Amino acid sequence: MTLHGNPHASPPHLPQEPTAIPDLIYPALQWGEADYAQLQVRLDLYDDFVILSKFKQGQVSACHLVDPTELAATLAGLDLNSGLLPRHCLFWGKHHGADRLGIFVPPQVWLVSVRDETEAWRVPLPGLVFTGHDYDYGLWAVKDEPTGADTPLYLAPCPNVHPQGVCRGSAPFPRASATTIWHALDIFFSSKFNRDLSNHKSKAYPDCILDQWQALHQANADVYPLDDLIETHFTLRRLIHVQ
Repeated sequence: MTLHGNPHASPPHLPQEPTAIPDLIYPALQWGEADYAQLQVRLDLYDDFVILSKFKQGQVSACHLVDPTELAATLAGLDLNSGLLPRHCLFWGKHHGADRLGIFVPPQVWLVSVRDETEAWRVPLPGLVFTGHDYDYGLWAVKDEPTGADTPLYLAPCPNVHPQGVCRGSAPFPRASATTIWHALDIFFSSKFNRDLSNHKSKAYPDCILDQWQALHQANADVYPLDDLIETHFTLRRLIHVQ
């Protein structure tokens, strides 16, 4: 990485550099300079400016003021590779050092377990957008497969989901990544659902979405009624460009 600054500028007072490389790993032992990775450059970020310090043999050899805009442009040029993305992947990125991605789940019939019910229910659900970041997951409904960031989002017609994400409970969700996102979805739908966060998810059954699930199960339905979905006034862009 090459950053340009004015070598003749007068930087603010900097803390005095140590005269020897500190023993970071085993303080009781003395390590020679050759035992360490050689520090070449360090950036110090202050409230109003950035200082680039160059090192030679463990000591500061030069300091430069750096334009923060130039620093941002240089870092923006770093290569970043997602690896092989999962099927139906809508977006992928890094957020606070962890993978963040979303997948489209096509409309299908799910076999679900509901607390206090003696048998599994056969429940059709609309297309879904399932997102993961670190150990946190979110679920939204869509009426069509997303083709752009302006795709409208609807509340997922499922209990145990709130606008901030999926209630994990005791389910062993993995850390979200391209290789685990579908497994995390399987964990969600193989868990036992209850009436938590079940209201205001259906126009026909506003008090509890499980009543809609039961009606669909008893009717042996294959398709979720899309006109029953609750609008959020958000689009897919909200999920892609999360802050």
